[in-house]
Amino acid sequence: MAQSSLLDRALSLAAGVVAAAALITAVYEARINRQHQKIAVWPYLTQFNSDSGGVYTRQVANVGLGPALVRSFQVRVDGRVVRDWGAVRAALMPDAAWHRSESTSFGLGSVLTPNGHLTLLQLGDSADARRFHSVVGRLETQVCYCSLYDECWRVSSRATTPVKVSACPDDSQEEFAR
Repeated sequence: MAQSSLLDRALSLAAGVVAAAALITAVYEARINRQHQKIAVWPYLTQFNSDSGGVYTRQVANVGLGPALVRSFQVRVDGRVVRDWGAVRAALMPDAAWHRSESTSFGLGSVLTPNGHLTLLQLGDSADARRFHSVVGRLETQVCYCSLYDECWRVSSRATTPVKVSACPDDSQEEFAR
């Protein structure tokens, strides 16, 4: 009878070890699967300027794998917050009219799909485009965006790589008007 009790204990212990190993394996696989899912929908925004054929263009593009959920878009001239493209023009080129200019609404609530791009500002008048290109170094645009899993990044037109942040700012006083 003692041998039977010892065998029962050994079998119970072995079953417990197998169950613990199965649980550890399941948790590990779930963690890896979650990381894979996050990577599969990872957005990656870049900003760039183009000056071609007398037309100046400032664009933002999503070269990542998932949609970018925009939480904040801010524009600064010489480090000071500006709220719209008219204020940008007034600060950088006060005597220019920006003939043949176009801009797009972009900011809180915007979604940029994978491989999508958006023209933020386009100056079609070659004289305005040349002048703007000479002062564009004073302009900085910042986008804070999140993935579907609420992981967030901030990218500046002055940086080459987005920086991971814990959350996007919620400051309506600095938000660019849509």
